[in-house]
Amino acid sequence: MESLEKKTLNNSKRIVIKVGSALIIGNNTNLINEKILGSIVSEIIKLKNQGKEVLLVSSGALALGKKSLKLKKENIKVSEKQAAAAVGQVLLINAWKKIFLKSKIQCGQILLTHLDAEIRSSAINARNTIESLLKLETIPIINENDTVATKELRYGDNDQLAARVAQITSSDLLILLSDVNGLYTSNPKKNKTAKLIKYIRKISKDIEKNSENTSSSIAVGGMTTKIKAAKIAMSAGCNMIITSGKKVMPISSIIKNNTFTLFLTNTSPKTARKKWISSQLEIKGKVMVDKGAENALIKGASLLPAGVISISGSFQKGDIINIINKNRDIICIGISAYPSNDIKIIAGYKSNEIENLLGYQSRDVIIHRDDMVIRK
Repeated sequence: MESLEKKTLNNSKRIVIKVGSALIIGNNTNLINEKILGSIVSEIIKLKNQGKEVLLVSSGALALGKKSLKLKKENIKVSEKQAAAAVGQVLLINAWKKIFLKSKIQCGQILLTHLDAEIRSSAINARNTIESLLKLETIPIINENDTVATKELRYGDNDQLAARVAQITSSDLLILLSDVNGLYTSNPKKNKTAKLIKYIRKISKDIEKNSENTSSSIAVGGMTTKIKAAKIAMSAGCNMIITSGKKVMPISSIIKNNTFTLFLTNTSPKTARKKWISSQLEIKGKVMVDKGAENALIKGASLLPAGVISISGSFQKGDIINIINKNRDIICIGISAYPSNDIKIIAGYKSNEIENLLGYQSRDVIIHRDDMVIRK
């Protein structure tokens, strides 16, 4: 019988892998642990060869910058931290690029802030960029933009950022590679009888209690932030695994060594997304479509500009809108890929004419089928 972890890995088409700072930083003589990075890249290549899409969320910029600039004290100024992150980000992306290029794989850097992931229009932009990179067979490498993020508007750890990325991209699985094997019944550093919890289907108060923070001088987050990440991922229909990245071929080791914690969600990313869309009460506008577009939408197609007759209301990219027919019946609701003013310009035209009309092209559809819920 196939194990839950093997089934989860096999069934996941899009995977987000988060690599913690403790895995990135080398010893006293080496700035970066290229051996661990090389092992992780080998795993990513293996997953790609299986037909899976892989996104990489990498910590380590701040820690690398501090080490490179010899900033040893912990209580440095915010401006010094941001300067260190700027230096470290160059070192970090170059390290990943060097290893990926050995296998002739391109990678692309994406720096996100808290607002980029939380504001719907910015999140859509981030998702579109990531989707484009994946279509170009390029590995997106994502990190928090520490150089501009303020204390109030930052995640402070990449566990939650990785979960938000998984949510934005409708990923099936999030793997947190850390310096720990998973979640234990108590802190294993303090209690030798602590046992590894392999499967979690619901995050209870006891689970949260077991996630006592174990942060170090290198890693900003601890087990507490990983539980917060699990909540975000599971609510988005994404399973999550915590395991150690220090093993050789750490993702393959999930099945071989049985040292992990697997958080299992009871829904799919698509179902979770559509449930969220259905729950939105603030409808910003309406788009009326012709009979041909109505029939296509009911059959599961995306909304193309060619089928649009008229627009009412003022709305922005990322807002929730109603799609109605000539009788003003609601066909569906969805997330608009364009603001109302731009839809007025492209209404009735073909998708390949969007760029000429607007001077840019966000998407070739006004609402993608994955971003809508049929009402009729």
